[in-house]
Amino acid sequence: MEHWSFFDSSFSSSSSSSSSSSRPPDPSPSHVFLSFRGDDIGNTFASHLQAALTRQRIKTCVGYNLQKGHEVSASLVKAIEEAKLSVVIFSENYASSRECLDQLGKMIECKLKHGQITVPVFYHVDPSHVQNQTGCFADAFVRHERELKDSLSKVQRWRVALASAAKTSGWECSPNRFEAELVEKIAEDVSQKLEGMRIGGLEEKIAILKQTAQAKLERTLKTGTPNDMQDLTKTLQELGDLKLEKALRTDEENDWEELNTTNQRILQLKQQMFIRQCHPKAMEDYMATQHRVSQILKEQQNRRRGLYRGL
Repeated sequence: MEHWSFFDSSFSSSSSSSSSSSRPPDPSPSHVFLSFRGDDIGNTFASHLQAALTRQRIKTCVGYNLQKGHEVSASLVKAIEEAKLSVVIFSENYASSRECLDQLGKMIECKLKHGQITVPVFYHVDPSHVQNQTGCFADAFVRHERELKDSLSKVQRWRVALASAAKTSGWECSPNRFEAELVEKIAEDVSQKLEGMRIGGLEEKIAILKQTAQAKLERTLKTGTPNDMQDLTKTLQELGDLKLEKALRTDEENDWEELNTTNQRILQLKQQMFIRQCHPKAMEDYMATQHRVSQILKEQQNRRRGLYRGL
């Protein structure tokens, strides 16, 4: 069997360990959880932001619609856990709501455990008041501590959650700022963050498949059996599909080149299998793969000229 250098770039073996079984089920990649005090801004700023997110084709789940009363509902917990990103709008009376604080506590928990992104929006409030629980936020916690004397640990968790969220880079909406312009900028920021996560997820999958293919290559080089060659080819095809998805999203030259390298190696393997087997099906498979690779190269060339015809 012909020997050739395999992967075009190295990667850390730790990449596979970052995929943990403790993570929640992978949701829709555009799922965003939106937390706000409905009585404050439910019919104004929050509704405008939700509309802006919808225009970006981002699905939103609104905590205000999921939780009524003082207990965290199962549907709310599930919605927050399944979100890729959470947006919390701090308004004047946000901290007066136990429901909002419970939502925030769960959001910060998901941030710490699963790396969920939290985007804070400070609606006519000073971020330092949120972080330090001063101003109107101080008044809210005086009431909570008076009413929840037997659950002060919960109140303390709320304080920690507020401080953590307020430290995160976010958006400020002051009275002299055009809200219509701001909601569009926030929606665009959320969209960019989600896209970054999608690309990041692809890179992790690609890295894992590279490791798998490397192991299968080493085994194939030792045995040279048709079954091992077919197994390696199948894994390389899966890797090629992921690389194609990434190249179509990023349109970066180096991503296209990595894809082309993988496709050439798939062609080499299929050609070797055809030569060994001399079977019509092996020939058909090789020709079909060759045609597919040609289509991909043509798409790459079209994009270089500014033409996006699709595959």
